[in-house]
Amino acid sequence: MKKILTLSALALMALTANAKDYTDQLSVSLAGNPLGTQESTISVDEQGDGKYTLSLNNFQLAGLGGVGNIRLENVDATSYGETIHLSTSQTIVITEGDDENVGSWLGPMLGDVPVSLNANINGDDLYAVIKINGFGGVDVVFGDGGFQIKNSGFEEFHTATYVYQDTPYSSDEPNAWHSFNSGIATGPLAALTETALLVGSTSISEDVRPGSTGTKSVLLQSGMVLGFQPANGTMTTGQMQAGSIVATDPANCAFLDFENEALDGNGDPFYTVLNGTPDSLAVWVKFKQGVLSEDNADYKYATVSAVLTDGTRYQDPEVDTLTYNNVVAKAQNAQIESNNSTWQRLSIPFDYDTYAANGADAKALLVTISTNAQPGVGSSDAANPDQLYVDDIELIYNNSLKSLNIKGTEIALTDGTYSYTLNGMSGELTLDDITAVADGQGAYVNISCEQGEFTLMSSDNTMSGTMVVITVTSNDLLNTKTYTVFVEGVTTGIEKVETTTPNGIKAIYTIDGRRVNSMDAKGIYVVRKTDGTTVKIIKK
Repeated sequence: MKKILTLSALALMALTANAKDYTDQLSVSLAGNPLGTQESTISVDEQGDGKYTLSLNNFQLAGLGGVGNIRLENVDATSYGETIHLSTSQTIVITEGDDENVGSWLGPMLGDVPVSLNANINGDDLYAVIKINGFGGVDVVFGDGGFQIKNSGFEEFHTATYVYQDTPYSSDEPNAWHSFNSGIATGPLAALTETALLVGSTSISEDVRPGSTGTKSVLLQSGMVLGFQPANGTMTTGQMQAGSIVATDPANCAFLDFENEALDGNGDPFYTVLNGTPDSLAVWVKFKQGVLSEDNADYKYATVSAVLTDGTRYQDPEVDTLTYNNVVAKAQNAQIESNNSTWQRLSIPFDYDTYAANGADAKALLVTISTNAQPGVGSSDAANPDQLYVDDIELIYNNSLKSLNIKGTEIALTDGTYSYTLNGMSGELTLDDITAVADGQGAYVNISCEQGEFTLMSSDNTMSGTMVVITVTSNDLLNTKTYTVFVEGVTTGIEKVETTTPNGIKAIYTIDGRRVNSMDAKGIYVVRKTDGTTVKIIKK
């Protein structure tokens, strides 16, 4: 008996050692209406069977009272390199909390409540999205996640100052964004090129895009260097560098580098960390061009450029003689027209395919926005500068099915339709018989099956077969769509949910044919995508 008790104690200690508490900001919205943020703690326990238990205790709706304890057990987990992805949909009873400051708990009164969870664990960081089908719909977001650019509405600004010959030159720069007054001068002619850093091209504007909930935007204006050289109004999430007296020299650039230890006027680094793989960049702009010289009349476009990298040094524009194998994707529009100086919303897709062979991991985003797509081709009239207003920049993460094939039959997917039927099938249905391709570069695709008799809503007929349930969750975990396909006449041996890896990857193999979970080590990998294609990637 003593031996059994000792073993039980050791098992309990081992289980407890796998439990971890995460404390972070938790934001709550009710029926789509934000209720504010609060500091909360979520506990995550790793079960012995490879699954997890997640607990959010004493959960409250700000100003509306206590809800209770949310506990989700047997949560499926999938590892992607350093990230553990948790996903589940359950019906649970929210139990009463133990916070003595709360008079009553609403959760137990609801009875059975459907709850869904999507979460990522990265070391000491937890990012979780919990959706509760109660009280009209409660959405809970825990942690930041790093899927958007901070200060994306340009509501917060700091002062940037460049000191030239003991004279300060200052401007207002949006937090997380930077322009010339916070730049650096490099090269043998730095004493001359630094004059470009005296031009402050960003300022606070109250001209906001239609429908904005904010009160500010940022205004970029071109300027003149040394009184005669046009300088484009430019801002970047990286740092500006003046390295040449020739405007088109790529030594004049915006750059990011995780090894850059400098801080801006708000105490923030000159780079944006990004943990996601967005599908497009959306931004509102209003462009008014000043006066171009006759030689530059064709250069009438403003530009937005976003480059997703692994965080090592990258610059925009690139040096033609260098190879940038640290690029993951690019989203660029170098033909933004004035459009009668009215607000316009741009949607710019990211191109991943061109840079897939790099095998780089997405860790940082360099966004550069300028009043002209051509370096040094700004307005030649200092009294009538180029002006570009920018508001509400957003990274978009898709979560729809692009294609679906079951046992060789392509499903004709229709926008807004999420239920389908396949007739005339037979035999056994396996995971290899299902090819589900999402339109999101980093979307999570869950596939589960249930065999039995089902009553179809479209016909009220009871039929025997297998119900295939496919859930597509956006890479930022915020949005989910569920598709169901009833496959008549087939059986299935599928007993668990399969989650395909982000970036459309279904399986990863080493060059000698071994299947692995990630491409952490250097070498050559063969990647099989969810669309059935394969690509060879060299990890350097």
